[in-house]
Amino acid sequence: MEWNAENYAEVCGRVTERGGRLVDVLRKLRCKKVLDIGCGTGVLTNEIAKFAQEVIGIDSSPAMIEKAKATYPGLKFFMMDACSLRCGHDFDAVFSNAVFHFIPSQDALLRGIHEVLSPKGALVCEFGAAGNIAGLLDAVAQACAKRGKPYALRFYYPTETEYGHLLEKHGFSIESIVTYDLDTSLRGGESGLRNWINQIFCIEMEWFDAREREEVLREIEAVLRSAQWDGAAWHLPNRRLQAVARLRA
Repeated sequence: MEWNAENYAEVCGRVTERGGRLVDVLRKLRCKKVLDIGCGTGVLTNEIAKFAQEVIGIDSSPAMIEKAKATYPGLKFFMMDACSLRCGHDFDAVFSNAVFHFIPSQDALLRGIHEVLSPKGALVCEFGAAGNIAGLLDAVAQACAKRGKPYALRFYYPTETEYGHLLEKHGFSIESIVTYDLDTSLRGGESGLRNWINQIFCIEMEWFDAREREEVLREIEAVLRSAQWDGAAWHLPNRRLQAVARLRA
């Protein structure tokens, strides 16, 4: 999917803000060299750089990497596919916030992470879990089906058990794995939900011309308004999975 780096802070900034909690988890591990997968505009990479000796940020979006380099010129950022890592083999930790659910090939992802970690290196990640944004997903599916469009879930939202088995399969020992609910208040007031949909569901929105897209957005807003609009902001009921795991000796 294509990301708009200039609009990212406004549309998805709350996701980055929440990522500070995961940075604190990483901080406690006292890792010297860290790889940040899906670094976006580099906000959390910069936070990691305050305590790690070296941090490298990677992202598959050229726009995001360009923005990160311009904002934090003293840090290292590279455009790279997370499933085809080419950045050495001696990281103490791999960090990732709100990214893994966008990656369909989890086996390729975890194989690559295993390869770049040093012995007993750590994976610290958080992303969408089973049940994440369920109401919105249903509303999008209904709006697409009504117009004969072949909507199918593109995101990976596993249970704790499912992801735990996957980590173990790829040579990790789990130190902690939890799921929790997180209410995310979207920025942008009345336009906040449609701005978010236009970014996260950009592929689906491209199926419609301007008139149809407006109809779809209005339908989705109508379905969700009573539960997810508080009069000033739209809310997303997120379900998150957070995992800390180490390579087995």
